[in-house]
Order: sequence, then structure tokens, then C-alpha cells
Amino acid sequence: MLGMVSERFPKGGALTLNITGGLGMIAAGVIGAGILGFIQDKSVDQKVSAYDAQNNTAIHSTYITEQKTSLFGNYKALDQTKLSSADPQQQLTVTTIRDAAKKEALRYIVAFPLIMLVSFILLILYFRSKGGYKAVLLTKETEPASTPTKRNICH
Repeated sequence: MLGMVSERFPKGGALTLNITGGLGMIAAGVIGAGILGFIQDKSVDQKVSAYDAQNNTAIHSTYITEQKTSLFGNYKALDQTKLSSADPQQQLTVTTIRDAAKKEALRYIVAFPLIMLVSFILLILYFRSKGGYKAVLLTKETEPASTPTKRNICH
């Protein structure tokens, strides 16, 4: 993407490249990590509740106690300090559920790279319709021949 921006918008220079790169990093790091974390925590919350209902346990009320609010909604998160003092069987149960939630989050998040793929394919088709991809070249404007002017020189 940065290559295309630098070739298609050369007048933007380093500022345009930095803005494009920065927006990409924000999207991938800040927003992407927040979405992944929210999906994982929400999934752990729901799956532990379902496990408790199925097996008559109290894992959810014991270890999923931290009420959190994110940009994407409210949820209860796993309290890591309480879980570290749990018996090994409960730790294994929660770890298994948490690992499944991580895989489930990746299934949801795969939509974003697919959107990027479709966007790049559309860019390829757009440039083909215009006769192919061509870099924009900056050329030096020729100055019109100027007539010499008299300078007022004060003596």
C-alpha cells in the first residue's frame, strides 16, 4: 500500500507516507487488538457460563468477576489472580475454554484480511480498466522566457 501511495501521490512526500503507515498501524494494533480481546473475553464468559450450567459448577461466579467496558460493549473478564490460586482441574478447564475462545476469535477476525484482499483485487481491476498501473512522475515546470527588466539603482 505504501508503494502505491508513494507512486500515485508523489507530491505528498514523506508526510503522506507517514500518515498512511500510521493509520495502518493504528488499525492493526490498537483497533485490531481491542476487537480480538473483546471477542475472546466475551467468548470465555459465555463458554464458562455454559460449562457451569452443563456440569453444575461455579467457575463463572468464582473466576469471571471483572466487569469491563470496552469500545465494543460491556463484558466480564477472567480474573487471572483468582485463577492462579484455583485447583489444577479448574485451571485446566478454564485454560481449555480460553484456548477455544482464541481460535474462535480468529475465525471472526478473518473477515478483515478478506476485506483487504477484496479491496486490493478491486484496485487491480480499477487500474486495468484505466489501461494499467502507471506511476505519477513529477516533472519540473519550464519557466517562460522572461524579459530583462531594468532595476532601479539608487546612487
